Amino acid sequence: MIKQIFLDMDGTLLDDKGVVTKDTVAAIKNSQIPVTLVSARAPQEMTFAIHDLALQAPQVAFNGGLIYQMDEGDMHVLQAYPIEAATSIKLIHWLAEMFPTVSLSYYTQDSWLVDHASAEIDREVLFTGVVPRYAALSEAALQGQNGIFKIMLIDLSETKLDMIQQAILNLDLPGINVQQSDASHLEITSDIAEKAFGVSYIIAREQLSQAETAAFGDGQNDLSMFYKVGTSIAMGNAPMSVQQSANYVTKTNVANGVAYGIEHFLLHQP
Repeated sequence: MIKQIFLDMDGTLLDDKGVVTKDTVAAIKNSQIPVTLVSARAPQEMTFAIHDLALQAPQVAFNGGLIYQMDEGDMHVLQAYPIEAATSIKLIHWLAEMFPTVSLSYYTQDSWLVDHASAEIDREVLFTGVVPRYAALSEAALQGQNGIFKIMLIDLSETKLDMIQQAILNLDLPGINVQQSDASHLEITSDIAEKAFGVSYIIAREQLSQAETAAFGDGQNDLSMFYKVGTSIAMGNAPMSVQQSANYVTKTNVANGVAYGIEHFLLHQP
């Protein structure tokens, strides 16, 4: 019997307009199974889904860099793993110097910070509903001391991120995880920040067995989460390598794949 569901957001829970459909909301609520969102997103970009689904369980942001629980609108941090301060500051300034034409921004626990407006940032605002705070790049030093959880690069041409990712890896900086969440987004977090970490923490906290857990995802960064749960479900829009790593494949994110997966693969388990 499934007692906990872990859900990726973009490409999984959310449709291509970035919303949770009415059918998906109904299926999750009707299942009465606690749900944890496990996302590369910042907490403020997850709030609408937590509200729409009336979620009470702990949630996972920044791919596992921040684990928190909402209580009447207040966020209670359970675990926090920002990038080491010196590393985040060095990396932000290096990226700005080496790749000035690529959109660069970064996240603290409470804010999304950028140093100038761009088409990439405007597109992100439209999709997430979150408005950034504009700050000079020199402020990164102060924010690094307070805790930077994610550095993000956006390339709408989808041609530069492979090269940039390899360049970052060649720096051999300690304590970072560098992943492309999709073809236009490159995200740097703490090396502790993997979805598997967030899932394992909640399984232990809630005293669940592996067999009592399930996860839905569509990307390579969801595979570590799949390996920690008893039932893994890939979206129909996921790459074939992700689909082949899952126990089941459901419909796409624009065809209420999460709702279909819950109803057909989870609710009738013994």
